[in-house]
Amino acid sequence: MDTRSSSPGTGFLILNSSLKPLYMNKCAAEILFHPHAPPPAADFLDQLGSKIHLIVARSGPNGSISVSSEFRSGNRRYKCRLVSLEWPDTNSSEASLALLLERRHNAHLDIREICRKHHLTPREAQAVELLLQGLANKEIADRMGISPNTLKVFFRLAMVKMGATSRSGLMSKFITGATPLE
Repeated sequence: MDTRSSSPGTGFLILNSSLKPLYMNKCAAEILFHPHAPPPAADFLDQLGSKIHLIVARSGPNGSISVSSEFRSGNRRYKCRLVSLEWPDTNSSEASLALLLERRHNAHLDIREICRKHHLTPREAQAVELLLQGLANKEIADRMGISPNTLKVFFRLAMVKMGATSRSGLMSKFITGATPLE
């Protein structure tokens, strides 16, 4: 089936701390360049960077990052969510960011089905669902009534069950078709 004629699903990009794209799925390219085809490889990353900066911007004196709550692509509206992806148990300041572009009218991910498929416990699934909503570790731990260390254990268990080696890998399991950019 030609995906260009059907409505795209969820766009998924992983960005480094400088907002440079590291990974994206096909839907993200279709959403960001709609109604045109993505440009040739020589211009692709430059134009993609410009599109990302329309949605995600650095603001404030401390270099904080903000994301538009909604992005328009043609007549379609997409909900934008930016999620910080931190490496567990490291002091690295190099956190990656996941940018999700979800179609407003049917953007619901079937998170629970994926969690069932990978045999996540209800608490592991809850932690992953809150992560996908864009909440920080402290917010997730507070909502779940657990310590941040217990939350890290839930994420580690979910990563093992889903065959992921990082939080970004865990998130990519929920968004199919993520491919690396050169």
